[in-house]
Amino acid sequence: MPCFRLHTASATYTASDIQNQTDQQHDALTATALGLCKDWFDGKEWFELKTSGSTGAPKIISIHRSQIEASVNASMDFFELQPCDTVVCPLSMQVIGGQMMLYRSMIGGLDLYILPADKSISQLDTSVGYVFMPVSAIQLYELLQHHPDKVAALNRMKNILIGGSSISDALLASIRKQLQTTVWQSYGMTETVSHVAMRCVHPDTEAYYTALPDIEIAVDPRGCLKIKGAVTRHQWLQTNDIVSLRNEKQFLFIGRADFTVNSGGIKIQVEPVEKIIDTLFQEWQINTAFFVAGKADDAFGEKLILVVEDPDLSPELQTNILHELGKRLPKYHTPKAIQTIRFCYTASGKINRSETLRQK
Repeated sequence: MPCFRLHTASATYTASDIQNQTDQQHDALTATALGLCKDWFDGKEWFELKTSGSTGAPKIISIHRSQIEASVNASMDFFELQPCDTVVCPLSMQVIGGQMMLYRSMIGGLDLYILPADKSISQLDTSVGYVFMPVSAIQLYELLQHHPDKVAALNRMKNILIGGSSISDALLASIRKQLQTTVWQSYGMTETVSHVAMRCVHPDTEAYYTALPDIEIAVDPRGCLKIKGAVTRHQWLQTNDIVSLRNEKQFLFIGRADFTVNSGGIKIQVEPVEKIIDTLFQEWQINTAFFVAGKADDAFGEKLILVVEDPDLSPELQTNILHELGKRLPKYHTPKAIQTIRFCYTASGKINRSETLRQK
């Protein structure tokens, strides 16, 4: 592991420093990172990780060391990362995206800076020449919208990887306007030990994800994606993600089967509806998080509703939104009501839809 170094807010650690660590007081981020690194250096074989629900209800799963190594090798090859490259990670160490940056750095000999996973990536040192950064969509949007002083540092990178959520039209427009670096969106989950497929967002914008070389893909009778490769120990892994296969390596993401709303016998995929709403909100400069969901209804079984986080959305504006959506969406795909509520979020920054709706 030539060149491996771990930079935290308070100190820099080599592999030897980590292996010889005694019990010391550290901030939570540093303590978590050092613990994960020490487990790896000590030769730990199995690692327990919490899933986010892509293959069913969230649960604790065990991942073997060989699966992590397979994922690391695939990432290093794809992004052409070399020993001693400087990389930065503003993702939580509690989720697979953040943890895999530690493993990539240890195995590949990278010079890694870890930062608190705040929305604005406030501790990004713009004087450092990073070549790679994984980031959530909300973090990148915040940077491009409100922190122009950091954009030059982004443009010195070779690759930026967006994971964890969809990319809005507003974010895509900001990327095209402000960035010269290559931007990717990943497809993956805890069960696949991070990403297994990529699509380019910028400078080209690809609709289809392309599976990494070792990965096989197929669909089940529901049209949901199945994945097999070294990261799954060569066993088929069934997801709840509805896709359209272009060929044996490429797929178009349609939506989550478990987000589907059955309203009066009409099955509605919420993601395409949310895309139309996102466009409207950008046009009308409505800056609030939202999602579409089903609500129990005596007549329809479920009725489609628009759930928004902004409690100050006026009744008049809500009426106007529903009226306009009625013009832009098919009849049965138009939300019947708007509900405002405080949102719950996952550690990776995604809206936790089920927890949010349980607050009602």
